[in-house]
Parts: sequence; C-alpha cells; structure tokens
Amino acid sequence: MVLSTEQIEQLAVEIREFLLDHDLWIDVNIYFNGKMFSTHDKASGKYYYNDREHLVVKENEDPRRCFEYVAEDHILSMSFEGAVCEMLYYGELPGIKQEFDKIFEKYGVYYEFGHHWNFTCYYI
Repeated sequence: MVLSTEQIEQLAVEIREFLLDHDLWIDVNIYFNGKMFSTHDKASGKYYYNDREHLVVKENEDPRRCFEYVAEDHILSMSFEGAVCEMLYYGELPGIKQEFDKIFEKYGVYYEFGHHWNFTCYYI
C-alpha cells in the first residue's frame, strides 16, 4: 500500500494531535509532503508548546537539511527532544508509546531511528 499525499498529511495531523492530547507537543518537528509541523516559529522566535492556538506549519521543508538518515522515498520524518525522545528512545511512558505506534500501523508504515532524536518512516 502506498499512501497518497492526503493520507500522509492525515498521518502527520494524527501524530501532532496525539502528541498534543498527551502534552508531548514540545520541541517536535514533523516533516511530510514538503511541509513541516513545528513547535517553533522561526519568524517570531517563539516556541508554542502544547498550544493548539498556534500551530506552526512551514512550506518547502526537507528533513535532509536537518538530519542525514531520511528514507530515499520520503513518507514522513520527525525530530524531537525531551519527553518524546524519552518515550520513543528510552522507553518512558510505555503505554502511550504503544498507542503512538498503533497510529503508524494503521497507515501501513513503521519508523526507524536515524539518531536517538529523529526517525523516518518506511512502508511495512
């Protein structure tokens, strides 16, 4: 199954909403379809943590400018610090991580770490 650009955006929105619902939308960037959802607005210099009122979306963004391990056929990549890094890489919040992983399974993808602070998605 190959995801359409609309489905990839749905995946990105679902991830962002999940992180917002669990107060984990802190120092996160989600790259997809040439866009990026971020907690940091470079133009204003402000960070919007767990804030649905200020959802930062940037166009013409490529994760390859920020980290080297990105799937050749890019689906979605993420960079993260803090609680998300602790959840995904260090095993904190195992119940929430299981829910998080189910989002990817639903779309027929899995993620693979490049470093402990980023991952990229591949089709199952």
